[in-house]
Amino acid sequence: MFIDGAGSAPHPDPLPFRGEGDKVKYGAPVRRLLSVCFLLSGAAGLIYEVLWVREFGNIFGNTTSTASLVVAVFMGGLGLGGFLAGRWADANYANDPVAPLRMYARVELAIAALGAINAFAIPGLVSVSASFSSYVTDAHGWHELSAGSWAWRYAAALLLLLPVTTLMGATLTLLIRYVVAADVASAGLRIGQLYAINTLGAAAGAVMTDRLLVPMVGLHGSQLFAVLLNLTAGLGASRLAKEPVTAAAPPAPQVETVSTESQRPLYLVGLATLLAGFAAMGLEMVWFRHLSSMLGGYRSVFSLTLAVILLGIVIGAAVGGRLVEKFKQPGELFVIAQGLFVLTTLGALALSQRVPISTQIVEHAQTFLASPAWVKAAWELSLEVQPMLLVAGLPALFMGATFPVANACIQRAESVVGRRAGALYLANTVGGVLGSSLAGHVILPALGSQRSVVFLGAVAVAGLVPMFLASPGEKRRVVFGGALATTALALIGWSTLPEDFLIRKSLLHVQAGEAQILTWKESPTELLVVQQRDGLRELYTNGHSMSATGNASQRYMRAFVHVPLLMNPAPENVLVICFGVGNTIHAASLHPSVKNLEIADLSRNILEHASWFESMSNHGVLGDPRTQVFINDGRQHLRMSAPERYDLITLEPPPISFAGVSSLYSKDFYKLARSRLKPGGAMTQWLPAYQVSAQAVREMVRAFIEIFPDAVLLSGSGRELILYGVVGARPSIDPAQVKQALLERPLVQADLDAVSLGTMVELVGTYAGSSENLLAASTDAMPLTDDEPTLEYSEVSDVLDTRLPAYLMDNRRVELFCPKCFLNGAPVEGLELLPAYLDLLAQVYAAPSFQETSVFKPNELREPMRIKPPPRAQEAVDASKYLQTALQRGPSRK
Repeated sequence: MFIDGAGSAPHPDPLPFRGEGDKVKYGAPVRRLLSVCFLLSGAAGLIYEVLWVREFGNIFGNTTSTASLVVAVFMGGLGLGGFLAGRWADANYANDPVAPLRMYARVELAIAALGAINAFAIPGLVSVSASFSSYVTDAHGWHELSAGSWAWRYAAALLLLLPVTTLMGATLTLLIRYVVAADVASAGLRIGQLYAINTLGAAAGAVMTDRLLVPMVGLHGSQLFAVLLNLTAGLGASRLAKEPVTAAAPPAPQVETVSTESQRPLYLVGLATLLAGFAAMGLEMVWFRHLSSMLGGYRSVFSLTLAVILLGIVIGAAVGGRLVEKFKQPGELFVIAQGLFVLTTLGALALSQRVPISTQIVEHAQTFLASPAWVKAAWELSLEVQPMLLVAGLPALFMGATFPVANACIQRAESVVGRRAGALYLANTVGGVLGSSLAGHVILPALGSQRSVVFLGAVAVAGLVPMFLASPGEKRRVVFGGALATTALALIGWSTLPEDFLIRKSLLHVQAGEAQILTWKESPTELLVVQQRDGLRELYTNGHSMSATGNASQRYMRAFVHVPLLMNPAPENVLVICFGVGNTIHAASLHPSVKNLEIADLSRNILEHASWFESMSNHGVLGDPRTQVFINDGRQHLRMSAPERYDLITLEPPPISFAGVSSLYSKDFYKLARSRLKPGGAMTQWLPAYQVSAQAVREMVRAFIEIFPDAVLLSGSGRELILYGVVGARPSIDPAQVKQALLERPLVQADLDAVSLGTMVELVGTYAGSSENLLAASTDAMPLTDDEPTLEYSEVSDVLDTRLPAYLMDNRRVELFCPKCFLNGAPVEGLELLPAYLDLLAQVYAAPSFQETSVFKPNELREPMRIKPPPRAQEAVDASKYLQTALQRGPSRK
């Protein structure tokens, strides 16, 4: 299989594998069957790549560095395999023209065997990953993974992935040697067709993995399906290699003999191909970031964008091969293709606009709602794909032409077809590895997306120079000069745009003039923006809101720690996963007995911008001597922590259907977290049930209660729900204990007062449901697991039409949470208003505007509920600003 940067590709036409000048000749059925084998090989390769990125993310942490590591090893193996197989194929082809096909069959079977081994071996790394990991301290005093930790990660990835990816890389050059045979003059056409076929399979694999395989059979089952594809391809090719051979006419004379002088064009074309691969993979990083800002960081966005890129490569490779065959000017075609690649990238990014899919569908709501389910899905999918086609699909057409056209420039001798194809393959993949790695870790952080486009476009233009030098001529001079002048002018024009031109495209409130950008910065993990709206500050990453300083945000984020810590007489160790703007960790710092405040966050960028929220939110908590910052994935940090260490673990991850976030909601994660809690230690987890389907909520709840069977549900602020579990006990609240704790912790009392949680009525009033409710709501659901991350497929886009699961919320049995709040059935002193408070909130929870989230009922979501309290409950309303707000409107923004 072959994957160029993003993937691999096929063409629907059968391959004309043998011409009149070839040594052997096969019929059309053989050609079609071999095309199918290579199609399956391409699909299997992309399935493996996607799954390995996810699995290594679960083991080493869902970080950009982990993903880059896997992709780098994957692509490096492809290039190495292509290079080595090309040399072997040339050496054996002369004596046995069918030898490359037989070896291809064996390689596919070997890939299947190693793929099956890895399906069981990679998950086994979980048990040893923490043992080989350690922290070092940086200039901030923050803890980051040591060089030794990364060394063992690279060693593990190389050991498990390099052998199989080297075999994958061998498949392309083996088939190139077999297919081109003696007809070197048609090398560009035939290589283009092979490239297209394999890439079409890869595109199918990208779509299948995230839209069909993982949701249906999980990560492990999906890997075994890929093994089956390789097995089928290998057995099919073995059968084809046994087909009888028909002698054909002698081979045509070679176009050139191999000499030292003839190597110069190969080196120059190889350099041009390397620079093209560098620019292509670097710009893919820009496309992914831009599209995730416009569409969301959902798993489907990544897989669909990859599929669109691959399909563009398919068409480009097929068309490029045919154009070479027709015009016999591969050098000029390479220059034109690279020039158009740069121009279309600039034009597509300039023309792209963020228009939420929900907005587009609501404009045709009546038609949409009346359509069958499959029409709705197709409609939504088409709206999601449209910006991808513009931003990534159009430039990918010209990316696809690179490899076959470059091959046509240097394929002149039958005896070195495989060797030269392998050399170009290696150059292209080395460029791709360098481009993706440097773009993600150096170029984007240093220059930002907008200026990175200029730099990477200039790299693509620089690749025209060695192509021109490879075989200069009058016609090529004109083409080269025109391409150079046009792209240079376009890049200069792009450089004159405002520096936040691309950023503003993803920020709807900024575009509408409702908010202003205070600061922004790009890092390896995200594009971060701090914006101000209505006097509040908001943290945006990749175009989407993550946290804010508003009262609604403050209330539920501080409830994460205040409620459980007030029930602990002397909490000492607290872990907060995901810093946000620092609301939660600051709340924990106010409890005087806490000795260690640990933060685990992937983004150094977010932490470095904490000062923008210091006065409104975190109050400089990063400077607290008790605070320790760990730049690491939360799961990996827990694995590196001692058992029974923490009194509280709490987290509020990014939007829960974003790629990678499901690993913080799985049963496997909760089991790990529970092992790191002391006896009686607590865990609180954000449950924004309004963001995903009711079934997804059931699966998340089920995962939590299987590890914390006595868990309860709290409402921190409206629909911002909190799962609350305690090791070995039912979470509860004791009014006398809380009152005493608040007397001893005056800063906590002041903090609670500021967010309308300062009274016992309001604290107890956060109760929203018992463990019995959670169990009843999730009875028919399977728990979310690492192997079946169904949460990531619960929302394809930002079109929401969901309802909270039945039985999830019921605050009437509050005595289960606070048995000492009542004496002989009546509220104890100080809690006389509790029944009225809970009754009014029960009405809020039952209201359609609370229960339902739908873009088709905007008035129901935005208009006030206007629940009128009876006279006997008015005192409870007067005593709580939060209750006043809850009764007068539906869910509020953060």
